[in-house]
Amino acid sequence: MSIKVCTWNVKGSNNVIKRKAILNSLKKYGTQVAFLQETHLTDNEHKKYLREWVGQVHFSSYSTNKRGVIILIHKNLPFTALDTFRDTEGRIILIKGVLYGESFLLGSVYSPNVYDEDFFAALLNQTAEMDCPNILIGGDFNCSLCPLMDRSPPQNTQSKNSRAVKNILEELDLTDIWRHLNPSTKIFTFHSLPHSTMTRIDYLFMSNHLVHSVEKSEIGTISLSDHAPVTLAMQPPRKLARSASWRLNRLLLLNEDFTKLLEEQTDFYLQFNDNNNSDPRLVWDAYKAYMRGIIISYSSCKRKERLAEQNKIENQIKRLENDYIITKSVKILGELKAARASLSDIITKKAEKDILFAQQRFFEHGNKPNKLLTKLVNKQRPRTMFVISTH
Repeated sequence: MSIKVCTWNVKGSNNVIKRKAILNSLKKYGTQVAFLQETHLTDNEHKKYLREWVGQVHFSSYSTNKRGVIILIHKNLPFTALDTFRDTEGRIILIKGVLYGESFLLGSVYSPNVYDEDFFAALLNQTAEMDCPNILIGGDFNCSLCPLMDRSPPQNTQSKNSRAVKNILEELDLTDIWRHLNPSTKIFTFHSLPHSTMTRIDYLFMSNHLVHSVEKSEIGTISLSDHAPVTLAMQPPRKLARSASWRLNRLLLLNEDFTKLLEEQTDFYLQFNDNNNSDPRLVWDAYKAYMRGIIISYSSCKRKERLAEQNKIENQIKRLENDYIITKSVKILGELKAARASLSDIITKKAEKDILFAQQRFFEHGNKPNKLLTKLVNKQRPRTMFVISTH
């Protein structure tokens, strides 16, 4: 099973629906480690990301309308945090820990727009001081490392930011993994409408000796933010056996079509399998297996239908982006804006629906002691051991 990593400048997440939409989008990518920038959250608000598939959060806060970086780690990923560095500007969060028995350093970074020597010095020095052989850093570095390839329209000159980032890559022996796998491709992660420019300024950097373990790296579509997510899938140092357990999604029981299907399939099953000569226990066990297959098939079909529309719009956005890069047509730009708005609307509506179901679930349980309450209490307990950093 691959480890899937994503970096994404989300351009603010201080509203519950957008946070839910972000988590849904990351889940769609199968993300296990997420590096987010421009979260615009306080410490307490950052902790609200600790829900659903997220088992660990590590962050650096600044204010509710500026900066903020966070690392989200999947609850099933066996990562144990040992040391943490966070700056006071909401720009750097670094975690050193153990993943599949190997020492790893994870980092989420949001670089200043204007060159800041102290920022780049702090990033380089702190990463070097944590002394970790395996490094994986994602972030918005606010510069194009190759202005000819990573900018439209292209430029010949390099910014101070790009020279500083290249120096860090050289000093720490890191690789821009997307460019390594796509040496001649032009795809951009940020679209500035006021300046009519498109740039690739969001990156995943990793230790050179880890490059062989990467299966793929992709740039997603711009939807909830004005930045596109960047993803990679890599083989873990060691594989763990995958659990084959399955549970019914109880939200399906609120769907009238689904409950009608259950009734029809139950009648069909009993018509051919329930007779006086059959052991009731065997009938029951076989029924559970039969219905599990029906439910899995139904869920898979509905999920594919839901994703098909989203994927269609994402492909349309990719096509329009490529056309706009070539033509700079105002008409195409209008179509691109409309497609992005449509995609954002689909993702947001899904998040609103999920939140509504969650609120209904909490309302039904109230303050009664039950498994839901136990689960919430267990989530508050620390999942890993931490060493207090003196950095």
